[in-house]
Amino acid sequence: MSFQKVLFLIASLGLALCPNKPDEEANFSGQLFLKSQLLEQPIYLAQGMADRQHSVSVNSNTVFDIASLNKSFIANLVLQAVAEGRWDLKTELNYLLELYGFDARFKPGTTLHLMLCHRSGLGDYDDLPEDYHQDEFRLFKRLHFNNDEYLSFLAQVKQTEPGRDFHYSNFAYHILPILLEAEYGLSFQEILQKKIAEPLGMKAIYAPSSQREIIPHLAVGYRLENGQFKANDYIDLSLGRRIFCRAQELMLWLESGGGRSLIPDSLAALVMQNHLQDFASNKSYGYGWVYYPKGAHYEMGDLNLDQSYFIHGGSTEGFQSLAISVNNGESNLVLLANNGDGKALFERAKSILKNLYEKD
Repeated sequence: MSFQKVLFLIASLGLALCPNKPDEEANFSGQLFLKSQLLEQPIYLAQGMADRQHSVSVNSNTVFDIASLNKSFIANLVLQAVAEGRWDLKTELNYLLELYGFDARFKPGTTLHLMLCHRSGLGDYDDLPEDYHQDEFRLFKRLHFNNDEYLSFLAQVKQTEPGRDFHYSNFAYHILPILLEAEYGLSFQEILQKKIAEPLGMKAIYAPSSQREIIPHLAVGYRLENGQFKANDYIDLSLGRRIFCRAQELMLWLESGGGRSLIPDSLAALVMQNHLQDFASNKSYGYGWVYYPKGAHYEMGDLNLDQSYFIHGGSTEGFQSLAISVNNGESNLVLLANNGDGKALFERAKSILKNLYEKD
């Protein structure tokens, strides 16, 4: 890569703080980690405020909520259970619920495969009763459930016929950790540590099940209201369905092929397969990742790159996350932030990769 192109790439990072312009684009607060065979050395940046009230800056130890990127971890743990012969991808949700002694039941035909690729018909936040919709579903997020109560609650949320269509369902991925805990007799945190963190050498990754558990160096999530950053003061952790870590851990995750190194090749191939291609040409979803073959374009996560890549990101309670691997790991990019809604983060990633891959 030419020196001039490196300068353009650095400029495209666009991380200079502009305190007189309080918006997400001008006030990146988080971590950026880029590793590429096209660069002589990795680029790592930590910038902004982890806690604005106490003037704590973001540094390399700061931990963030990775939002919907947790789906790639959850999917991997399900596939590890399949590899161990505990489950089958065709195993039905209701069979497992009955096996583990839960009372809740969902529509027949809801399988692990359909849950992993968002074809289960299970609901999402928008499918909750209207009373829960205000303030980004805050009332719902402040309810405190045990596993039985949560399953019973979700069983009452509108569900369409399994297998018919793509309907992105956070709730499907909330149920899967409950099943994992029941199967292994361990907390989700213990399963995550044993089966992913330790094998890959991740040093700071957490999945607490209670607000009483302290996460070291945890950033505060902020939302922008009328030009001011407001701290999000409450996130329910009762189900252990959230994952917190640093950009370093997510880089290891990308370098493992998004977790594929931990499972047999036959299952790893399914992770990046488009399980929606039989009925939708404009959508793609594998198991916890969106995969783009060379030259492909879909509605979700399109970086407008000519190269193949896989991607997932998320946004929740002021936290944003994005992880991208291009050309079979030739370039890996991680972005974590604790302010805004994720739109600027995605555009920043597009700019970085465009500058990295455009011809001199």
